[in-house]
Amino acid sequence: MPKVAILYIALGRYITFWKKFYESCEKYLSPCEKHYFVWTDNSNFDYSKNKNVTVIPAQKRGWPYDTLLRFEMFLQQESALKKFDYIFFFNANMEFVNAVDLAEITPREWHDGLVAGLHPGHCGDTYADQPDKFPYERRPESTAYIPYGAGKDYVCGAFNGGTSAAFLKMCHTLAKNIQTDLKHDLVARVDDESHLNAYLINKKYLLCGRAYGFPAGQLHRLTPTSLAMVKIVSRAKDSLEYGGTKWLRGQTNRKIPNNWFTRNIMRPSCKAIAIFIPVRKWRRKIRTLYGA
Repeated sequence: MPKVAILYIALGRYITFWKKFYESCEKYLSPCEKHYFVWTDNSNFDYSKNKNVTVIPAQKRGWPYDTLLRFEMFLQQESALKKFDYIFFFNANMEFVNAVDLAEITPREWHDGLVAGLHPGHCGDTYADQPDKFPYERRPESTAYIPYGAGKDYVCGAFNGGTSAAFLKMCHTLAKNIQTDLKHDLVARVDDESHLNAYLINKKYLLCGRAYGFPAGQLHRLTPTSLAMVKIVSRAKDSLEYGGTKWLRGQTNRKIPNNWFTRNIMRPSCKAIAIFIPVRKWRRKIRTLYGA
């Protein structure tokens, strides 16, 4: 039975997502022996006492460092992670919705030991054979630099992994590259995601499609047949179910109420009004007033 390490960061209120992630991964990902490494500043949460859960105390550093410095965080557990066959990282808001055979997300012998998820927002006909449209880091002074004309896919930072050796090697390189950028007061365009894309640009890796990170808010558009093909979803952080993005990030203590009036009157009204606001800053503020 393959041994799989699952890496999960739940700082601050992002621990809200953990329960569904853990339960869904336990139910749908097989056949393998799973162990969860959870970096969090929460001392007690659902399933934290389970034998297959290791809790690593972590301090919330604020945006963008909570995500940017993730590779350094992973290396804190390097000696333990070396004992596993595979390592996977999943964003806090990911959730398994259908059965996933481990073989679907593990690299083959012709890959460089790595797996990455296609970014659901940067694929399809709009980006077909047009890599210059991808939000790669374009500044040559950054270690995440990708020149125009290069690249084939744009992968998301929400799901990646591979063999333990390949994944840990990647973590060492990216942790070093990010620190190099920070010493020069540089933060890549899309933080750790930019560095991940730069690392994979010349690598052979297993690319998992939209079915392994499908936006939960778009599920209603799918036919029953297509819906059955979705394996993992990315839950909307601005969903009223989770209090709204600002509440999750700790930018406010006001949790947006999840009631009929907010969902069907206030939220759509703010979106409609924002269209007519000429100042971008205020337009965004009004549009996101109720988590939209």
